[in-house]
Order: sequence, then C-alpha cells, then structure tokens
Amino acid sequence: MLRKIIGFSIEKRLFTFAAFVIIAIASLYSLNTAKVDAIPDIGENQQIVFTEWPGRSPKDIEEQISYPLSVNLQGIPGVKSIRSSSAFGFSSIYVIFKEDVDFYWSRSRLLEKISTATKDLPEGVRPQLGPDATGLGQVFWYSIQNSKDSKNPKSLAELRSIQDFYVKFQLQASEGVSEVASIGGFKKEYQIDVDPNKLIAYDVHFSALLRAIQESNVDVGAEVIEEGEREFIVRGKGFFTSLEDIENVVVSVKDNSPIRVKDLARVGTGPAFRRGALDENGLETVGGVVSMRFAENPKKVIDQLKIKIETMKQGLPEGVEFVPFYDRTEVIERSMSTVYSSLLQEILITIMVIFLFLINFKSSLLVSLTLPFGVGISFLFMKIFDIDSNIMSLSGLVIAIGSMVDMGIIMVENIYSKMNEDQPQSFSEKIKSIKAAAQEVGPAIFTAVATTIVSFLPVFALTGSEGKLFGPLAWAKTLAMFGSVFVAVILIPAAAVYFLKYQPKTEKTGKLSETIKAIYEPSLRWVLNHPKQFFILPLVVCLLGLVSYLNLGEEFMPSLNEGEILYMPVTSPDVSITEARKLLAYTDKEIQKHPLVDRVIGKLGRADTALDPAPISMFESIVKLKPQSEWPRGKSIYDIMNELDENLQVPGLVNAWLFPIENRIAMISTGIKTQIGVKIYGQDLKTLENLAQKIGATIEKVDGAYGVYAEKITGKPYIEFNIDRVAASRYGINTATINRILQTAVGGMSISQFYEGRERYGIRVRYKKELRDRIDELRKVLVPSPLGQHIPLENLAKIEVVTGPAMIQSENAMLRSLVLLNVRGRDLVGFVEEAKQKVKDTVVLPKGYSIEWAGQYQNQVRSKQKLMILIPLALLINLFLIYLGLKNWINAGIVFSAIPVALSGGLILLFLGGFKLSVAVWVGFIALFGIAVDDGVVMMTYLQEEFKTKRFHSWQEIKEAVVKAGLRRIRPLVMTSTTTLMALVPILWATGTGSEIMKPMAIPSIGGMLVEIISLFIVPLVFALRMKSKLLIEKDPDLSLMENPS
Repeated sequence: MLRKIIGFSIEKRLFTFAAFVIIAIASLYSLNTAKVDAIPDIGENQQIVFTEWPGRSPKDIEEQISYPLSVNLQGIPGVKSIRSSSAFGFSSIYVIFKEDVDFYWSRSRLLEKISTATKDLPEGVRPQLGPDATGLGQVFWYSIQNSKDSKNPKSLAELRSIQDFYVKFQLQASEGVSEVASIGGFKKEYQIDVDPNKLIAYDVHFSALLRAIQESNVDVGAEVIEEGEREFIVRGKGFFTSLEDIENVVVSVKDNSPIRVKDLARVGTGPAFRRGALDENGLETVGGVVSMRFAENPKKVIDQLKIKIETMKQGLPEGVEFVPFYDRTEVIERSMSTVYSSLLQEILITIMVIFLFLINFKSSLLVSLTLPFGVGISFLFMKIFDIDSNIMSLSGLVIAIGSMVDMGIIMVENIYSKMNEDQPQSFSEKIKSIKAAAQEVGPAIFTAVATTIVSFLPVFALTGSEGKLFGPLAWAKTLAMFGSVFVAVILIPAAAVYFLKYQPKTEKTGKLSETIKAIYEPSLRWVLNHPKQFFILPLVVCLLGLVSYLNLGEEFMPSLNEGEILYMPVTSPDVSITEARKLLAYTDKEIQKHPLVDRVIGKLGRADTALDPAPISMFESIVKLKPQSEWPRGKSIYDIMNELDENLQVPGLVNAWLFPIENRIAMISTGIKTQIGVKIYGQDLKTLENLAQKIGATIEKVDGAYGVYAEKITGKPYIEFNIDRVAASRYGINTATINRILQTAVGGMSISQFYEGRERYGIRVRYKKELRDRIDELRKVLVPSPLGQHIPLENLAKIEVVTGPAMIQSENAMLRSLVLLNVRGRDLVGFVEEAKQKVKDTVVLPKGYSIEWAGQYQNQVRSKQKLMILIPLALLINLFLIYLGLKNWINAGIVFSAIPVALSGGLILLFLGGFKLSVAVWVGFIALFGIAVDDGVVMMTYLQEEFKTKRFHSWQEIKEAVVKAGLRRIRPLVMTSTTTLMALVPILWATGTGSEIMKPMAIPSIGGMLVEIISLFIVPLVFALRMKSKLLIEKDPDLSLMENPS
C-alpha cells in the first residue's frame, strides 16, 4: 500500500504539488484562526449552583440550603462529586461532572433538578446557575476611576453606578463574554431609618409602614381609550421620583391628620450592605471582572472586548476613566512569544545543521520542506480537532522539530545514494531510481515514526488535570510527526525529480561528513576489538543515572511564570470589613514600596458573581511588575516574591504568593489555593477545627513547610437571640412576630425598587443606625403585642454572644475542614511522605473522621501511578513495533538497549541542572524513548541488509562487514541525532513566560541524545558479537547467518 502511494506521488507529480499548495493555504488559515490561550483550560467539568439568602448565617445556609440541595443534586447522571461552601448570605455548590458529559447538557439537567428541589428550600429562596464560564474564564479585570485632572470627581457610589448600569452592560454585549461582575465601591440604596419611639407615639405598626411604602410605589395601566381617530394608552404614574415622594407617603390617619413616612422615619440615600472591596495602591476604587464563555477563544474574546471598550469610553462622564489592570492577552502574548521564538530558532538551527552536513543547497532545501509543511499540517489538524494553540500544544511542536526533519534526511540520503549507485542516464531512469529509493526506505521511516507516536500513548492515557494539560502536547507532536512523514514519503520524492541533478556526480560530502567518518571508523574498530572495555562506558552511564534518580526530588508541575504575582493572604474569620479594608490598604501600600513593583490592585471578599465565593477574610492583590529590562541582572520573580514576603510580615495575616492562573487552576481542580491541602472529613465542626489545628501544628514542624494555615471554622462572633417561648406567650406574641421584627428592624428589608431612568436601586427599611449597631440598644427593640403593648426584646429572648462558623464547607454531604500550606526548599512528594508519617504518629482521628491529602501532591501521585504502568506498556509496544520492522526479536532487543542508556543520560542532566521529577519531565522522557531507538532501527536495518545474502567465514570478516554497514549510514545517523539535539538547544536559553515548562520537557531529550551516541557503537557491537556466537555455536563457516532469524 505504501509503495503504491509513493509511486503515485512521483508519477502524478503535478497533482502532488497542487495538493500540497492547498494544504499550505489551509494551514495558514488554521494558524491565523486558531484558538489561542496561555495554557489549556484544565479545570473540572464543573457547574455552580448559587443561592442567595441575605442576612442568614453560614449555619442556616448550610442546614437549609447547601445540604438539602447537595443531596438532591447527587442523583443527576454523570455527577462525579459535589463540593459546597456556605457563607454569610449565600451558598455555592460546585457540581463536578465526568469529563464525557457535555457542558451545556449538564446545565440543562441541573436546571431541571433545581426546579424540583426548590420545594425543600425556605420560602422565597431561588437557586440559580452560575455563568456558563469556567474557573479560568476570568480573562480581564479593570477599574473605573476619577482621572487625575478631574474637576468634579465622582464618589465611590457614583462610580459604582456608572459600572453597574453603563460599563457592565456595554461590555456584556461583547462577543464571547459570559458575565461582567462588579466589585468595590458602594451600591447606592434608598434608606428609610425608622424611629420605633415614633411608631409607638403615633400608634403605627411596622408592618403598616412597610405596606404603605410598597403600595405607593406602583405604576398602573388602564388599557386604552379611543378619541376621534386615535388610540390613547392610559397609564397611572405612581413610581417614586424623589426622596420627597417617599417622605410624603401616608401611612395612617389620626385625628383627621395624615401620618406620613417623614413623621416616623428619616429618608435618605446611603451605601448598601457589601461583602467586597477593591483597592489600588492603598486607595479604594471600583472595578469589574470579565468572564469568558465556555470553550471560547480567549484571544479573540479579549480583542473584541477591547474594540467594545473603545466605543464604551466615549459615553463615560467627563473626568472618569477606564483602567485595565489584568489582561490575559499579556500572558498569552508573552508565552506565545517565548514558544514562537524557540520554534523559529530551532528551525533556523536545524536548517543550518542540514546544510553543514549536506553542503548542497537543493538537498538541504528538500530536507527542510519537512519543517514548514510538517508544522503547517499539524496546525491544520489542530484546527480540525479543536486543539488550542497554547504553551503545551506548541511545546509539542518545539520538541518535535529535530525528529521531524530526520524523516526528510533519511529519504534524501537514500535517494542520493541510490542515484549515485544507479547512475541513471535518462529522465525515466532517474524517476525509476528515485521511486526505488523512496519505496526502499519508506517502511523504515514509518516504523521510526510509529515508535515515536506509540511512545506518546501514556500521555494520551493521562486523565484529570495532567491529561488536559499534556494531551494537547501529545496531539501536536503526533500530528507534527505525521505531517513530517507525509512530507517525507510523498512530497520529497516528487520534488526530488526536479531538485536533484539529472546525472548526479560523485557526492560532495564536505569536510564535516568526512571528519565524522574519519573518527567513527577507527572508533568502531577499537570497540569491536575491545568489547569488554567499551561496555564499561554504558554501565557507568547507567550507574550514574541511577544515582541521579535517587537524588532527584518530585513535584507535579513547575510553576508558570506569568510575569505578574498574586498575593493571597488570609486573616482571622472574625475580621470586620472595615478592618479588612484597612489591612488591604496597608499591604498594598507596602508592596507598592518595592522598587520593581509598578502597580498593586487588591480585592477583599467577593465580586458580585457566583464564580467568586471568597469571604472578607481573604485578600487577592495582583502585583504588576516593571519591565524585566529594568530589573537588576540575575534577579528572578521568585527573588522578588521572597523580598516582598520578608518585608510584609503582618500579625494575623498568613501570606501566600502565587501566580494568577496557577491559583485559579489550583482552586478549580482541587478546591485548594496552595500546593498542598489536608482535607479532614467528619460531622462536627468543632471537632474538625480541633483536628485541623493539631494537624497544622504537626506539619509546621516538618522541614520545608511554609505558610501553614489551619482553617478556623468557628471563630466568627454571633449575637444570638434565643426566644423564651413561655415569656412570649404571656404577651400573646408568637415567635414569627419576634423574628420578623428582628429581621426587619435590625437587618433591614428591601421592600421595593427606586427607578432612576434605566437604573434600579433598592429601598430598604430598618431601625435607625443608633438603635441597631450596639448590643445594648438591640435589647431595647420593641415588639408589638396583640394587646396593644410594646415589649422590649430582652423580655422575650435571651441575648448572648457566641462563636460560630464563618464559612462551612463540605464534599459529598460530608463536612470538611482544611489545612493549607506550601513547600519551600525541598521536593513536594518527599515532604508529604514525611508529613503524613508525622501526622499519623501524633494525631488520633475519632471514629467517623478521615484525612485526604490534596492539591498538587494529589495530582502528582495520581499521574505517577498511571505513568508507572503506561510507560512500560508503551515501551513493550515500541519493542513490538521494532520487531515488526526488523522481523527479528533479538535484533529488536539490541536496538532497544539504547533506552536505558538514553534514560540515564536524561537523569544525569536533570540532576546537574537542579530539576525535579515532574509530569513535564516524564513527558520529556516519553519523547526521548521515541527518538532514542530511531538511530538503532536505521543502523540495524543496514546491518541486516549487509548480512542477509553474504556469507562470512571468520570474526574478522564479520567485523569488516559491520564497519562497512556502519560507515554507510553514519553520516545520516549523526546528522539526525545532531539536528534532534541542536533543535532543542534554544529551549535551554529561553527565559520568557512558558520556558519553565518547556525546559523540564527538553532536558531529558538533550541529556539522552548526548549519550545516545553510544548506541552507534552498542548496536553494531552487540550485533557483531551475536553473529560471532552463532558462527562459533554452529561451527559452520559456510553459514548464511541470516537465513534462520531468531
């Protein structure tokens, strides 16, 4: 089949060229329209069910919303797990589906389930689905500020109104945007602060006041009337238009005198209750968070958004400016610049190496065709299979470049050799010679590529975060290799008809090629004459590799240096928003003092979105740094993190320094924002908190522990009113009346809306501030009785201050506490193993309680377990493929012997470079295994050809035949190894965003290829020794040694 395809491509050359022109055009289109992001979206297949119940405690939220909803949602098909978070006033439930469940199908099933589950929830509570975005969908943050030269600066409330009713709606209309969430400033609110003493004096019930306000803020319609030939719509206008309208609402009439709202309460505007704030360089501001819709192209979405922003800016009030402070495209462009730069350097270096070896422009050009067409075909199929262009997928191309060109080298070398051998005298003879050469080497090329592709099967088999992260890399590399072999066996032979000379002269190999042969021939002869001494070398390499492996640490993945820092500390759960605001301003100002910091934008609490459940005790500050050109030589971003951490040690704050995307990945994949988290499951919150404190104290003593934070679940102060039902009954008052007074008078009730054009503001009624902000005043709140009396609250309930949960978290209906920590100065896995043992020795778990170690460690363990099974399996498949190509198990084993030597070389270089074993490193080794045997396969193919028909009578003849076969293929083999090795060198000096991930993948291949040159001696030596042993065993000097393959 392959022979026919090759023959067709040569005979129908114009068709072949036309096909590749079409492929080139399609590839360019695919490249320009590809979805581009910094890294793959590795989040879980997750939906958020968000439920607000204003004013309710976390305990009420957990017991009446989160728990019953979680239990109900467990029955949905495809649900893998459910996490919930119950905070003050809202519940967030994270429903994680299996990966094969369609994103929008899961939303529809959730909506169905929610509609039936609502009956089990408190009256008026309505769960809703979060936006159709993932955790990594937050692609753009901005602030709305007064400009420096503003003559009439806006207040925070005015800026928030501009954000909520103008900027937000304009940006939400941009293509691909799922949601724009507001954060910071103050929501404007119409507030009616009631004086309870005046209610008593005028004998007005609180409920009458509420009813009067609600009924007075209504527009009505009265159908239409006809007059003459025209129709008129009848409308009764009753909406409030001013504060005076509210003040003049009549509540009751006494002694023929109207009692108005202004007689009972103070009416005005003020800030609504809030659970979040935004700060820039220590000053409070207003902003927004733009979330991208699921599966959209982030680069395209942000580009469209920026066009919308320019239009929107024209409508901003004078003196107000729109200032972006987080833009995902900056990270995308930096990472793409790093990858594209490395890719370009690799291509140029590879072409230079090819030319140095071939010393022939046309031949070099032919070989180089594999690069643009191979990469182009890869982009084409990435578009077809909907694979994004990101650091991981493009890294697949980066590590494939050297191997891609090998296919072209082998093909061109064989065509050249065949033409020199045949010396065709006519055009038809030339075509015949090229066809024979291509058909001869085509199967070997396919075998070599097959081993490379099969070696990546373990990466395809990865699941979870690591599968989503490295799957695009495996696909891109596989598609690139497929593209290169497609070019090598179809385009190059067809092009060779015109590119290579009609009557080739003696091949000009150049000084470099002659030097290689001059070195290789005596070296190979020495090795054949001194096999025992030579075998010491690979044994020493393998021994050093083993020693290096035993001294390497382990981690899940190197961090992606995004060029920006996320400072994410936590403080005590009992902190007030006022105090939290002061802390945030202080930390941002201190960070701003660092000479390399450009801007600091901090957030406390949550934005108005289901994607952000943060309590007010959690801060997030994005630290934007000055351009790296202004940094001192040798200064890294990690040095800056350490300096900031040393300078910012605030009592009560537990620091955490991360990267923005890294943090989002950690939060959405494990629910934990740090490298490691210890989850403790049980049924009692106090017990869970005590266990967390004990475990945290134990871990803190382990070497390498940094930023250990044991969650304080029950540290939030509560003022509890325990109703005395007996006392209440004596006055004829039921508990509902007392609770309603407490809820409305103290917490307030939003009873209507005030319409200002297209803007909507709540109207809230409650007791005036001085009567509800102190416990002593709360005791005096009056409760009306049916007997006309007004009873102080302290006579009807016991009022006490207790501590309770600030936030309650659960997984699969089990309560959960957390210990969060990072690791510094040692490997992640080694640290966890030691910490596990210490926790096991010192902490006794009560019955019904369990511990789970999560975070990056969990991912590392899962991926390692799979790779330890899948890598050997892939190696066995590789061995079988080599056998299929060579038709000889022993010879396949000889070729396979290059694997341990190459593995050892990679381990040695990892150790010398100070790298840790990670999934990225193992992916690098998988890539190495695919190319480590390529040279051996080609060498063995020619050894078998040399020994297939000839008869040998002595050890000397065997050695001469081995040397002859080796010299015949040494130039292309050294050439392919050199191009593979040199193509990876640019990654070593890459310093931009993404280089931290590419280097661990490239180091194993570089180290392996540096020592893989040994296989150029191992394969011919072991093969020769095998031939010698067969000669001695059979004692037949006239034996055809390859007639009966083993």
